[in-house]
Amino acid sequence: MGGADRTRQGDQHEPRHTQDDPLSQAVNRLSAETGALFVIAAGNAGNGPYNVSAPGTADAALTIGAVDGADHLADFSSAGPRMNDDALKPDLTAPGVDVSAARSQYMNDGGEGYYRSDSGTSMAAPHVAGAAALLAEKHPQWTGQQLKDALMSTSAPTPAYSPYQAGTGRVDVGTAYRQDEVIASGSVDAGLVPWSPDRKPKPVERRITYTNTTDRPITVQLAVDRGDSPAGAFALAADRVTVPARGTSTVGIVADPSGLAPGQYAAQVTARFPAGAVHTAVGLSVESEKHALTVHLKDRAGKPVSGEVEITGADGRTTVMWVPDGTLTSRWAPGSYTIVSTLDVEGRHGPHSLGYAVLTVPELDLKSDRDVELDASRIRQVKVETPEPTSVTTSRIDLFRSFTSSEPTPGDGQALHEVLMPSAAYDSLWALPTKDKVRKGSFVFTTRIRAEQTPLRIAYGGRSLDDTLLVQPGSAQFRNGTGHVDAVFAGSGTPADYAGLSARGKAAVVRSSAAVAPTDQAAAARTAGAAMLLVVNDGDGRKSDWYGDPDGRTTGRIPVASLTVDDGEDLITRIKAAGRSGTRLAVEAHPTPKYLYDLADYHQGGVPDDPSAATDPGSLARIENDFTPPAGKQVMESREDSPSYEYWPAAYPYAGFGMTRVPPFPREPAAPGHRTDWVSAGNGVKWQQYASIDGWSTFTDIVSYRPRSVRNERWFGPITRPRMVSFEVPHRVGDAMGGMIAGFGDGGSAHSGDTGLMSRSFSLYQGDRLLMQNGPRPDFGVGGLAPQRLTYRLVADTKGNADLTPYSTATHTEWSFASGNADDQAIPLVQLDYGADLDLAGRAKRTSAFSVEPVVVGSGAPQDAVTSLELEVSYDDGATWRRQGLKEKRGSWQALLKAPSRADYVSIRVTAEQRNGGGVTQTVTRAFGLE
Repeated sequence: MGGADRTRQGDQHEPRHTQDDPLSQAVNRLSAETGALFVIAAGNAGNGPYNVSAPGTADAALTIGAVDGADHLADFSSAGPRMNDDALKPDLTAPGVDVSAARSQYMNDGGEGYYRSDSGTSMAAPHVAGAAALLAEKHPQWTGQQLKDALMSTSAPTPAYSPYQAGTGRVDVGTAYRQDEVIASGSVDAGLVPWSPDRKPKPVERRITYTNTTDRPITVQLAVDRGDSPAGAFALAADRVTVPARGTSTVGIVADPSGLAPGQYAAQVTARFPAGAVHTAVGLSVESEKHALTVHLKDRAGKPVSGEVEITGADGRTTVMWVPDGTLTSRWAPGSYTIVSTLDVEGRHGPHSLGYAVLTVPELDLKSDRDVELDASRIRQVKVETPEPTSVTTSRIDLFRSFTSSEPTPGDGQALHEVLMPSAAYDSLWALPTKDKVRKGSFVFTTRIRAEQTPLRIAYGGRSLDDTLLVQPGSAQFRNGTGHVDAVFAGSGTPADYAGLSARGKAAVVRSSAAVAPTDQAAAARTAGAAMLLVVNDGDGRKSDWYGDPDGRTTGRIPVASLTVDDGEDLITRIKAAGRSGTRLAVEAHPTPKYLYDLADYHQGGVPDDPSAATDPGSLARIENDFTPPAGKQVMESREDSPSYEYWPAAYPYAGFGMTRVPPFPREPAAPGHRTDWVSAGNGVKWQQYASIDGWSTFTDIVSYRPRSVRNERWFGPITRPRMVSFEVPHRVGDAMGGMIAGFGDGGSAHSGDTGLMSRSFSLYQGDRLLMQNGPRPDFGVGGLAPQRLTYRLVADTKGNADLTPYSTATHTEWSFASGNADDQAIPLVQLDYGADLDLAGRAKRTSAFSVEPVVVGSGAPQDAVTSLELEVSYDDGATWRRQGLKEKRGSWQALLKAPSRADYVSIRVTAEQRNGGGVTQTVTRAFGLE
């Protein structure tokens, strides 16, 4: 799989459960080559079948489960059999519950002291590794397999559990060390009896080997403990055998699947001799109806390639499997499946660039043996061809597959819901078009992309670099605008590389090197006086590393960007060839964009032939943002989509655990002033935008935009006041009522927001009777309300913070409404949005236009609409008020304000009435300033 952050609903882990993967194969290969024994934890996925995780799935591994002090199998301990061939795993258990372990001084777990208690199969495995070490010390000539057999065959039996759950038993180091006259095979596996329509299975014979470590022959008495297996399932060829001195003997055991129902069957064969006893686990698996599914994975050239594949069934369980050398055959029960793989492919900028490719078969109906081809030679690029020059800064691909619902829904707990967020190493996204749309259930292929004004472009000698450049984490900002700088090559970027090199005021070009830390490269370039540092990657894709201060948090003091191998080596060649004449670079930088594109496309039913993002004007809306933060404050901004298969957008401000599953896009710095955003519109796309400064977060409602529409958003400037959005408005449920009043919606826009930097209080009245008053939290709830329809008042007051902003020093808002018993009904409350022509300091001209737009949140019904609106203004902080003339136009009430010459601020009082008898009055003292 390619390098991407991945999340998945349902099975959140991605262990492999066969032994085809590279790690398991390496364990088998190294065991054979070196004779070493690899003791490996079974995993913590639980006692269900097929949970043993690679590389514990390797044949040669000694795979360890966990038990508690009473030899009860831990409920987290991964059980077998091994996937795909039903091999007998795990091999052994050991104490792994509440184990005392050393505690690192750097741990932040709330504990203290030198020790801590922990649980897991990784706590059990060291017990066995230690036991193996003791045996190896006593018997240095023993191979890893002999150590494994000795530990397994001398373990303390745990008859309450099948060997497919707990192996041969719990490790008993004392017995293994002292009772070593006879060693038995730890386990023998009769394997998997495949399903066939005309099943006529034949008995399977396996051999158990006994090794005598003494100088005299030993006779062992043999018996089969079949446990829960039917009589006749396992039969020994002999009931005793004599093992020669320093030699071996074998005994046959026959597993007979005749008449056995599908499932796993196991037994323990015990060999007793005068000095003790050893035992061997025997397993047999009878397959239920399954069919072979062969996946052929091919690279961009159409040649077989190794990689991962994910197979998800209608039960919601996803299995991750390794496809060795391009072909994997596995067996599955009849049903519907979705198959997904991702590959690293060549990107857009040369052989060392990286693209991220998603290959999927959304619907495979398995009724017989099938072959599936995931051929990357057929992939198509997800192009981002924006009208203005941009670079993709963040991207996400969702794969949603419901096997039952024809419409995508977040409530389908068994749906495949996979989220892929490719790293910055990739310069492009690719997808394999699907041949047909799903016939049953639903499927969505989502692309979510943020493309910003190209942050950095460098040109030289007729060559222009943009997407192959990547400003590095921790970098100082490149200077905004255009300029020219000479380039010098400084080897690996060590101080010695700058000796005798004139780098002051120039662009230092260095090669990335494992021998030189990125922070050291940045420090050496700055010491040499370089104006910027350009680092040529030493691997495929775009390099991303920390080039700030060594503390890993503080931004560095030199701008740093990486180049890909292909472009970087070309630049180095140019610099060397130019010699003393030098290589001059034209640099254009936009560290904070003046425009960007937020794009979301939901492809229903399959992956289209052209999965490119829609960027034509007819598919977009325009958002005109004005960022006006308080002096010295940095605005951080982001926007999230809200697909139909999610409950809420990824950064939903009131999300509890599990309410959002898509990781949010990172919040990015927004410069004071204007920025134009183009966003996907129509086609079911909904957005929520967020902005924050230190201690104050604000957000829009979750909204859909009409194509070609225009919306204005003002952030952190006047007018700040209580303003609810749709998911905050109070609801009446039976005799209870509750909602949210965050209190600090900013910019006069349709925003809500909350902060601890200013104060808020609110109360709920029924008539004149106080029902509740809030504490510091924005949410409220009250029960025991009268069932009949009565009049209520919701009153909110806020106080500003002069150190933060000189505006909205105090606000008072009263909503009046009627309410009675209801199953679940939103209460339609009027919210007030304001428009004023303000400068960045929040000041209007003395004669200026002003508008009020009342919005009823919670209802679109005509009886709840606003019927009248009154505006009063004050230029003396509310000491006197004057009524202002208004003209209504398309739901907006507009006025022309004429402030007296000595006034510094404008205060407002707005009263809006609804047809249903409700309404709102909102007073804002020092709503905004005057020039």
